[in-house]
Amino acid sequence: MLHHCTSTILSEANQYIQSKSNAKGPAISLSILGNSQIESKSSKGIIMRLVDITSVELCSNPTQYVPQTDGFILRKRPEAFNLYFLFSTDYKASDLLKNLELLAYVAAFFQSKSHFDGSNTPILQEMGIESFSVELVKMTPSEKSMLWETLDTPYSPSLLYKVGLIFIGDATMGLKVVSAFSSRER
Repeated sequence: MLHHCTSTILSEANQYIQSKSNAKGPAISLSILGNSQIESKSSKGIIMRLVDITSVELCSNPTQYVPQTDGFILRKRPEAFNLYFLFSTDYKASDLLKNLELLAYVAAFFQSKSHFDGSNTPILQEMGIESFSVELVKMTPSEKSMLWETLDTPYSPSLLYKVGLIFIGDATMGLKVVSAFSSRER
């Protein structure tokens, strides 16, 4: 599911930017953190990095009992995650103005499409994803500085987005039948 979400965002954002600009190919390239310095030298435009995956606690009790015929089924809820994507310009000073324009298109894309579901992104149904939302993460200068320091990459203009509630697993995962409680007297 995480890879489907990532590829959907990358594809949809690239299509949006190509429709709004005169970009000949994909304006956004996906970068692996460990290789970001190497990849950034050959990439042009916007670099999309998955910088974090966090677990979301949906409720205090991750399991629930569901009545079923003569007993109960212990149903474990699927895990939910938030993904954090950093969109940044590449490192060439000569392309800075063009890349700032592309970064503005990234912001415009997520402003126009902050929620992805089966009605506005039909491919999600094939991937088994119901929906997800995207929101801009507002960071203080010190938080942004720590992020770039952690990435061990020189700072460049960037936007950080949180993609929320990606579910992993099936609701029937981990089913365990528990006998019904009986109040029959013997």
